[in-house]
Amino acid sequence: MVNYGGDEVSALVVDIGTSSVRAGYAGDDTPKAVIPTTFGYHKAAPDADAAMPDAEDSMQSGPTKFSKMYIGQYGPTVWREGMEVANPLNEGIIHDFEPISALMRHAIVDVMRCNPSEHPILVTEPAWNTPANRERMAEIMFEEFQVPAFYIANTGVLNAFAAGKGSALVIDVGQTMASVTPIVDGFVLRKGLVYSALPKLVHAHARHILVSPNAHRRGIDLYPHQLVSNKMPVEVGTPPRFTLREDRVKGTTESWRTWYETREVDEWIQSVAGVLEQGWNDQVAASRPPRQYEFPTGFNSWFAQERFSVGEQFFWHSPQLLASNPGLPKTIPALITESLRACDPELRQVLVGNVVLTGGGSLFAGFGDRLSSELARSFPHVKIHAPGNPVERRYGGWLGGSVLGSLGTFHQLWISKEEWMEHGKAIVGQRCK
Repeated sequence: MVNYGGDEVSALVVDIGTSSVRAGYAGDDTPKAVIPTTFGYHKAAPDADAAMPDAEDSMQSGPTKFSKMYIGQYGPTVWREGMEVANPLNEGIIHDFEPISALMRHAIVDVMRCNPSEHPILVTEPAWNTPANRERMAEIMFEEFQVPAFYIANTGVLNAFAAGKGSALVIDVGQTMASVTPIVDGFVLRKGLVYSALPKLVHAHARHILVSPNAHRRGIDLYPHQLVSNKMPVEVGTPPRFTLREDRVKGTTESWRTWYETREVDEWIQSVAGVLEQGWNDQVAASRPPRQYEFPTGFNSWFAQERFSVGEQFFWHSPQLLASNPGLPKTIPALITESLRACDPELRQVLVGNVVLTGGGSLFAGFGDRLSSELARSFPHVKIHAPGNPVERRYGGWLGGSVLGSLGTFHQLWISKEEWMEHGKAIVGQRCK
């Protein structure tokens, strides 16, 4: 076995999430490259080859469904006429591998200035990833990037490692998926793994609050700032006075408009939304100070009780909502209960004594306290590890990979190029448990 321990060669860690691709050196405490996973593109004409993109874009050549891709910090955020927007992940796993190579190449080669053929690379995966996806990722690494060694690791396990725990109940709230993963001695208890698209429901609820009129205001227009020509200052709560760039409105695709609207709602959530620590209470919500927010059109308003109703969706669904939507994503407490019920009784107290809260979607003010309150009703000795540093919370999977990839004892787990040539795809399932 060739030595590829983090001490001998600086391994790279790549964590691909729905919101961003994180890449950096094993042993570091923050990733060197963080780029959006969402990308812009122009469709290729039938039977056409890809055009070479500009230097700021990804390097993409050969037959493709994209005539041009726009990747990185100036990818989808820049308005371009006729540009579509897409994300290669669905429900937390990769469903379109064509853009993945370009995204990773941009992060590793263009941003980090690394040659991937000189570094072992550890890639993360969600616990519900498919064997076919793992093998395809290995194929990309060895065949396209020519890496000397490769490993794919579970984000649940990595989040536990980032918190310094070998056994833990990992609650990961991402941009589109929420999951509860029981980890015992560094391995996932598959029977206790549960996940749902709960963050999508929370986002939909927030959007509904904004675009729906109420007694104090009309529905809010969620126009991106790139489509606003000019705006006038207005008083709080009064209708905005702005002019649209009609030349751009006509050339804007539905996918780009939808993506930017989603981004605007997310920014509103991050700026004003919160969670009541002890459960919903109208009087408590009304007593909390409101927060002000201004939208790209110039409209600005104070948000009071409604800002707490957004985060409440993580923890409680009304009986009326459940009755009319039987397929509603399960709440965090429901996911935890389902996960623990599937685990052996003697393990449950170990797990609830080592709860790890991670993921950018958990950064709501009060989220950790509310989770503790919910769990304490059933388990008296709950201990929650929730990093206060937003970077640690957002990049827990990457940080765990950084820890793992830098361990000298980890070198025996790397799949070397020689082993890949000899055993092919079968080695991935055998080595990466």
